[in-house]
Amino acid sequence: MLGAAGVFGVMAGMAGACLVGWLPAHARTVQTAAGLMLLGGFALMGWAMPVML
Repeated sequence: MLGAAGVFGVMAGMAGACLVGWLPAHARTVQTAAGLMLLGGFALMGWAMPVML
């Protein structure tokens, strides 16, 4: 379950990073939030890795 949440977090982070082109006034905030989502997603996937293997 954590692996699925991690994949969702990474996908949400990537989608958030794509929003920077549409929201140039808030680019720094959107980039920060997208980066946190990516890092959190990768952390969840790494935490679930022993169970998946």
